[in-house]
Amino acid sequence: MRRWMAAAALAGAAALALAGCGLPEGVDGKLTDGWAAIAEPKGFTPEAGTCHTSYAETAYLSSYKPVDCTTSHKSETVYVGTAEGLSSVPRKGTSEYVKLAQTCETKVNEFLGADWHDGKVWFGLTFPSVATWLGGAHWYRCEVVELEEVFGDDVARTSSLKGALAAGSPTRLGCFTYTSGKSPAPVACTARHNAEYVGSVAVGSYAAAKSRNGMIKACHQKIAAYVGMKYDGNMKYRVGTFWDPMTETEFDNGDHKVRCYAWFSPDYKTKSIKGAGSKALPIHYA
Repeated sequence: MRRWMAAAALAGAAALALAGCGLPEGVDGKLTDGWAAIAEPKGFTPEAGTCHTSYAETAYLSSYKPVDCTTSHKSETVYVGTAEGLSSVPRKGTSEYVKLAQTCETKVNEFLGADWHDGKVWFGLTFPSVATWLGGAHWYRCEVVELEEVFGDDVARTSSLKGALAAGSPTRLGCFTYTSGKSPAPVACTARHNAEYVGSVAVGSYAAAKSRNGMIKACHQKIAAYVGMKYDGNMKYRVGTFWDPMTETEFDNGDHKVRCYAWFSPDYKTKSIKGAGSKALPIHYA
């Protein structure tokens, strides 16, 4: 019915034109020149300080349902940035992605109160869909997640992770019982243990992370700094070491640090070696 009426109206207008009828006074026949310019559409931008029931690499407006951080959640938005210079969503492994990941790492560390490698946490980037990005929404979210253990499953929380890596926090890595070839089992540093996390070391390449001799030296140097003693060639007689594995994909995506642990075997400790000096690591030549 509407199509018929439109056709009839057009036919009537044509008839008036053929009949020589002019435009009414004050009408120039240009429909749009007096209209205000339509503002450029702006895409939806999420907010920092919100929590979510799960982590997702791609966010859609239809499924964006943040929850209060005092209710059960598994992911928390630490920071929302923009990447206006990019025409498309950055792909993992590209320099554009790594640059944004490094920004997120800085923001996450500030939020947690320490290097995220020092805790049972992980962070990831969330981007809008390709269509949303092409529509002008060039944001990215920095998301932080607590893990059951370093390489464990996500943990459901009912509180924010802000400041979660402060000294004494249960989220921080501490002491462990460790057997070669098995995952370290966390224990209180006041309990009998034979290993302790001492910090992470930066690696300039994936090859460096895979170099056994290079990592032994780097971790021994980290242990010496953690204990508060000078590093020398006797370190290998004082303490063993192991470190968390790194994949090439992790390095390519911007994670350029490896966690180091002091391994006291055959000795056991019942307190932390942090700041304890060389006496905490006696030399064992045999």
